[in-house]
Amino acid sequence: MFIKRGINNNVSFVVDDKGKELIVTGRGIAFGKHVGDEVDESKIEYYFPVLPQEISSAMAKLLVNIPIEYYAIANDIVDKAKSKLKQELNQSLIVALTDHIYRAVEQAKKGIKISNPLILDIKRIYPQEFEVGLFGIKLIRNMTGCILAEDEAATIALHVVNSELENKGDFNGYRVVEIVHWVTNYVFDYFKIDFAEKADPLYYQRFDTHVRFFAQRILDNDYKENDVNSSLLVVLSDKQYQREKDCVNSLSADFAQKFDITIYQEERAYLVLHIHNMLKNIISKEK
Repeated sequence: MFIKRGINNNVSFVVDDKGKELIVTGRGIAFGKHVGDEVDESKIEYYFPVLPQEISSAMAKLLVNIPIEYYAIANDIVDKAKSKLKQELNQSLIVALTDHIYRAVEQAKKGIKISNPLILDIKRIYPQEFEVGLFGIKLIRNMTGCILAEDEAATIALHVVNSELENKGDFNGYRVVEIVHWVTNYVFDYFKIDFAEKADPLYYQRFDTHVRFFAQRILDNDYKENDVNSSLLVVLSDKQYQREKDCVNSLSADFAQKFDITIYQEERAYLVLHIHNMLKNIISKEK
């Protein structure tokens, strides 16, 4: 095994006997070494395959200032995510997680607590990725002794989601959660009801799923105005839906101002129906 390029005294790019390029770390492993010198393999603590050039370069810069165990943690989280989700992830994920986890631990050591206001939405929308996040904070505790809150698991989950979507050339997962969070909270606040808690799961999940796909269509540039069928037009004109229509009209105006996106009549009618069904369900349970 020979030195190809030193990063610092403790980290180096090397080439093994089969010509495979690796990143190796170990105390003093590259001290006094030059390109082509043989590596003292007894000093190797960790070794990792080299990723595409731009990713390896970014990782090399991180490893100058970040202890290698954070790379090891990130690597294990990525492996867990691939195994659980049964799919490949964008290779830049390991760089993003290494950097993020190191910063999160350093902040926690200083007593700085970072909350994630989207944690409940992330749990609901991306449950498998959130489980990966929980695995991540447990691993961080075991390897560093630092105890992080579940908010951090949600943030790790979002990194994984974004990597999934980037690998497909898709949209930003954070934006999906942001839109779902905004719409559902708007409806909760308007009626002063926590529908997730009060309505039967069947009714709430239908509403939640509809809003999620609405957000995905927007961010996937697949949201457009369609002709509204007659049954939906009835919903928009029937007085029995007046409270729900008032809510959706107010929501649509504020949504357009915040996101610069128009909620078309068809989408408004579906929202009215979902909200009506949840309210009807809650009222029937209270009788």
